[in-house]
Order: sequence, then structure tokens, then C-alpha cells
Amino acid sequence: MIYLDNAATSRFKPKCVMNALLFDLAHSANAGRSGHSESIAKTILIDDCRTFLLSKLASADEFDLVFTKNCTEALNLAIFGFLQAGNKVVTTKNEHNSVLRPLFKMKKDGLINLEIADTTDDGHIDYEDLKEKSKGAKLIAAGGACNVTGAVADVEKIAKTAKDCGAKLLIDGAQSVPIIDCDTSCADMIAIPAHKGLHGVQGVGALVVKKDVTLRPLLYGGTGARSNELTPNVQMPESFEAGTQFTGGISALCQGAKWTYDNLSAIRKNTFRISKNLEKILKDANATIYTHDFETGVVSFNFSSVDSGFIADELNEYDVCVRSGLHCAPLVHERMGTATQGAVRASVGCDTTDNEINMFANILDKILRKIK
Repeated sequence: MIYLDNAATSRFKPKCVMNALLFDLAHSANAGRSGHSESIAKTILIDDCRTFLLSKLASADEFDLVFTKNCTEALNLAIFGFLQAGNKVVTTKNEHNSVLRPLFKMKKDGLINLEIADTTDDGHIDYEDLKEKSKGAKLIAAGGACNVTGAVADVEKIAKTAKDCGAKLLIDGAQSVPIIDCDTSCADMIAIPAHKGLHGVQGVGALVVKKDVTLRPLLYGGTGARSNELTPNVQMPESFEAGTQFTGGISALCQGAKWTYDNLSAIRKNTFRISKNLEKILKDANATIYTHDFETGVVSFNFSSVDSGFIADELNEYDVCVRSGLHCAPLVHERMGTATQGAVRASVGCDTTDNEINMFANILDKILRKIK
């Protein structure tokens, strides 16, 4: 099998990730719920992961970190937990539905004024349009990289726009953390998944939150603290982590993140090089390529008017895993003119090899010969 769907979830998991998950399964205990040593050990494990991630993404002095079940929940917490009726929000056409749907829900309910910044012909955010539309905004929400085209956002430029207009900045780091080298601490909130660039497992995410940002919890329940109070005051991070945490997943995330940051230079080099090789193969095959930035490993393309799902299904017959369709990002496809056709997305990972890309080229040639 040739796995080229790493933008959806990374296939490669370091051995330390699997060991951490298996250890927790064999030594289960509920963090923060009991006074025995096993429960305390789990609490310490979660806090160690929190501390490590903050050291890489922001600063423990200025930020808190809340664990969630995925990046989508983290984004929902940031949006529904921060915004109030009458707020103006600005996002962009490059965003995933994890950002768009919560915002359009609030817009439909008459709670917010929503503006959508345009993108350029090469798929990047139109920063002048973003700047103009951000006047009077309470929140700017943007992805660090587009999950359809791989277009990398200038987070520091967006942060300056947010600062100039007095808005808070929410970054969707699903496709950019940690593969894109940028200062994420310039944002006010950063949402991340465990199972993509950090090589953890599915079922864990996190929201990094600046300490001067006030949020309302999405979930209410047991937190292991102040159990005698039916309406306790909101505290970070306990009030935002109600219920039993996926301790094994958090432990696996910690190990995956440590492994990733230890190998980040090599990962970045391999991802970029393999992606550029993939681009050349597609160019030689006369594909329409929608990707211009190759740092994230995302390479999206089509062949003439052939349905993207057909190409993906044909590749699957040869055990090649890619993704087709709209990729949960409808505004990107409206801008590209592919709202009906969708696009084929091949996304390389840290372990994708030259041999696999050469095999992909041969398989693609067979498919194209068949449909001509």
C-alpha cells in the first residue's frame, strides 16, 4: 500500500507512541479523580504533556492549554466560548468547515457579523482584503495552512492585522503545526490535533489559549475539583476538561510530539523534497495542480474534467490511498472553480519514500492510459 492521505491523519506512528498507548491500556486510572498513586500519576502525565506542548507552541507564562477530543472541538470551544452577540468576525475562503460551520451557525442565528476575506489566484490569503474587512472585528480566525491546496498563511502578518484592529487571533493549526516554521505565540488561540503532524493518535486535540482570553466552557460535569459546588467559577484548564480524559491518547501525543520535534528538520526536508517530486510527476502527466506551497506535503490536482472521485477510486484499486472531493472546505473549491469536480489530494508524510512516489507515477500512467 502507498499511503498518501497524511493530511487526513498521519499513517506513521513512532514506536514510542504505540508503547505509550499500550502502557496506559494496561495501567488504566482516572486522572484527577482519586487520591491514590495511580490516579496521581495520570494527572502528572497529562500536566507534563501540557507543559511540553506549551514550551513548543507558546509560553506557559502567557498561555494555558486545554485538551479536547480533536482539533474541531478545540476550534468550536474557541469560537462558541469566546464570541458574544453583536461581535464582528473575519475569516477567509481558505478555511475548513471546522471554522466555517460554527461561524455560519452563529451568523444564521443572528449573533455575529461575519466577513470572509478573499484569496489570491495562487490560493493565498488576500492580506489587503483581510486588513480592510478586519476593521472593528472582535476575532480573526484563519488556518496556518489550507488543507486543500497547502497554501501557507503568514501568521505573523495576520497577527499584526489583528493587533492593529484590536481583535483576537485564532489559528487553526491542523495542517501547519509543527511542519510550518512560524511563531505561533503571536496568536491568541491555537487549535491543534494530535493525529496529524505531531504523529499522535486520533481522539485528542488541544486549544492553546492566551491567559487574557476569557472563554465559556462547552461541557459541564465532573472535573475532580470543587465537587461540592454545583456552579463553580470557571478555571483554566479544569473547567474546560470536564469528564474522563483520554489519558492514553494524551500520553501518546506527548511521545509523538517529542519524537516529531526531535526529528523536525529531517521531516521538513523530506516532506518538501518528496512533494516537489510529486509535483513534477503530475506536471509530466498534464495534471492541473492547485498547490503552490509544498512545505505541508499537500499536493492537490485534477485531470481535465474527470471527476476527482473516479481518480481516487482507480488509485485505490492499486492500493494507493488519496482523498478526493471537497475536503470539508467548500469556499476553497468555489474560488478554484472545482465545487462540482472536487480535487484529488495526495499528501505525503514523514516516511513517504522516493520509491513509493515512483510507483505512484507508474500506477497513475496506467490509469490515464485507460481513461484516454
